Amino acid sequence: MEKQQLPQITKPLLSRLTHHVRNPFNGIIGFTDLLNNHFTSLSDEDKLNYIKIVHQLSKKALLRNENLAWWLKFYTGNLTPVVQNLDVTDLIREELNYFASEFQKQHLDLMEEFNSNAMVQTDKVMVQNVVKNILLNIVDYTPVGEEVNIKVDKVGNTLEVLFNNVYTETPADETLAFISNYQTSEVDIDTMPGNPGLWTVNALCKLLDIGLTIAIKNNLAEVKLTFKL
Repeated sequence: MEKQQLPQITKPLLSRLTHHVRNPFNGIIGFTDLLNNHFTSLSDEDKLNYIKIVHQLSKKALLRNENLAWWLKFYTGNLTPVVQNLDVTDLIREELNYFASEFQKQHLDLMEEFNSNAMVQTDKVMVQNVVKNILLNIVDYTPVGEEVNIKVDKVGNTLEVLFNNVYTETPADETLAFISNYQTSEVDIDTMPGNPGLWTVNALCKLLDIGLTIAIKNNLAEVKLTFKL
């Protein structure tokens, strides 16, 4: 992969990436300070709730640090996919288990329809990051109690992964314009809408030659990943 195939990291982008990374750490520090300074006066229920919040913020901080690391690798050109056999269904189930507490907290009704034979050849770590970012976007922005649909199915000589009812952070027209421009032309990365998780999904899919389409209406999206078989 040539470095110029992906947008170069600039000072404004780096500032947005680091700000995105810093936010969960502020929450972690705040809640751990609260626990440290008022532990004896807190109820057991409050203690457990704050510990769960810190745990969830730690997952978010880890993923956002990983996103920053991917962009630094994009910039240096030090990024080569390690192709291996990967069961996409198994990977998605692993990541759903990873975010199980977040889905429960949001009372999200998860509807699954998985193909039992979903083997592809790709880079597991990169696809894992793509799926994590999509799922984090779901738990971050989907209103409490909504239904989320995930489907894995073979279509011809491809494997399609559909994430329905994905709520987006930015207005639909901005997000849709970003996706369209990213796939077809140079992008002004300093003005890209959305969060770095969305940017990382796009960049990794482009690198791995995974088809990515996003259909958006009123901040509600259907995200489709298409793997070649």
